[in-house]
Formats: sequence, structure tokens, C-alpha cells
Amino acid sequence: MGKGNICTHYECEGLYYLDYELLHKYQKVTRCTCGLVTGFDRDAEPLTARELSKAGIAYDFTGAEADWAYNSKLSGAEWRYMISYVTTVFRNRVKSFKTANKRRNEFNIVLQSELFQLAVADNEWGAAWCLLEREDVVDIGTNRTFMRKHYKTYLEAIKFALLEGWGEAVAYGSAWQRGNVYKKAI
Repeated sequence: MGKGNICTHYECEGLYYLDYELLHKYQKVTRCTCGLVTGFDRDAEPLTARELSKAGIAYDFTGAEADWAYNSKLSGAEWRYMISYVTTVFRNRVKSFKTANKRRNEFNIVLQSELFQLAVADNEWGAAWCLLEREDVVDIGTNRTFMRKHYKTYLEAIKFALLEGWGEAVAYGSAWQRGNVYKKAI
């Protein structure tokens, strides 16, 4: 997937991010008597970076120094789960979107309607969930009016799915700055 600062470009587009701190999985490592990492402790519950930080546990992306190391297999499974969860919750709120499996630049299009596409992209530090205008639709008055009327509802559906699943959604701020962080009320 493409890396970098994901943003949207057109009038009726927008996005929310989900920090990798909530997606990347870390697992306790096992070491031999000489101190080298020999693998993962399968009995220890995997935790996210956010959970480890809150507990004050030292962790390391490579596992070379810390007792907890990044697990790419579990993190990949969490990425796939995130896509499944967000698309299911989104479609329960917005019935007009159908499954899609397309690529558009750095975006993986997972759902689309007659005028919009729901996409996910890797943004280096998080997953970017984007509502995009379809490029193959003629931008005539009635389409544009419909898009202006409904795109904020669709953006709210993205935010709702992220809040329900992970308790947090980050709005786009600017190319180099995060926007508002929304947290699920407890």
C-alpha cells in the first residue's frame, strides 16, 4: 500500500484515521539463556501498542531489547478484521453501498455507491478511511446536489464505525497535522 500523508481533494470527500497504536499487535517474546529472542510466548495475550503504553510495559518493534515485540501476522489479521468490521458497520447504516474490490492510486476501494467510494489506505502511522467521489461519474447538477446533501452523513458513518470498533477516530487536520480526536463516550 502507498505510504504518506493521505488526504482527499474534492468538495464532497473526507476521511478519518485509526491510529496503528490501536491496530498493531505485540506479543511477549521468549528468550534463550543467552538472552536471544527465540520466538513468541503463545500463552501470553497479544496486546496493542496503546494497551502496552497504558500498562507501562516496554515494547519494541524488533523485539531486540524489550519483552514484547511486534507480531506482523497478528497485525495483518487485525488489519483484515478492521476492514471487515468497518465495512459491515458502514453498510448497516448506509444501504446504498455495495462491495467493491478495486485499487485507485494509494487507496483500496472496499465499497462503492453510484456516486461515492469507501476506501482504506496505509498512512504510515494509521489507517485512513476515506470517502471519495467516484471518478467515473459525470459531475452534473443533480449528482452534485445529491453528493452535497449526503456526504456528511456518510462521513459520520465512517466515524461511527471506528468509534464503535476501537473507541477512537481522528479527523483530518492538514498535510502535517492531525485534526480532532473523537473518543467514544463511555
